[in-house]
Amino acid sequence: MGFLLGEWEVPYLIGFFLFFILSLWERVRSRRVAGMEKKELPMEPRPSPVSLALGELLAVAGGIYLTLLMAVTFLGLEIPARIPLGNLYLEPLAAISLVLALMQPFLAWLWPRR
Repeated sequence: MGFLLGEWEVPYLIGFFLFFILSLWERVRSRRVAGMEKKELPMEPRPSPVSLALGELLAVAGGIYLTLLMAVTFLGLEIPARIPLGNLYLEPLAAISLVLALMQPFLAWLWPRR
């Protein structure tokens, strides 16, 4: 039994991956603009800008996930364990957390800190 995507699922999947790549690109760009990357040769191995951005993305998504989980537990809401997205089944809180974490660098760009 193979994994097949329906014709309506392909644009959503492509859009998600483009949004994912744009979010990582914005995180790398904002890190460079902030001057966190030095131009000297490292004495020890160091992570690449993409790996730092991916780690930051996962940390933000994890924080949002824990916050949503606490809110759902506190409020006593009943949410489904998995929601179908074509042939994929996703945990709703994890999907919402990932989408919000992907949006975070663009929202930070729209509302810069003062």
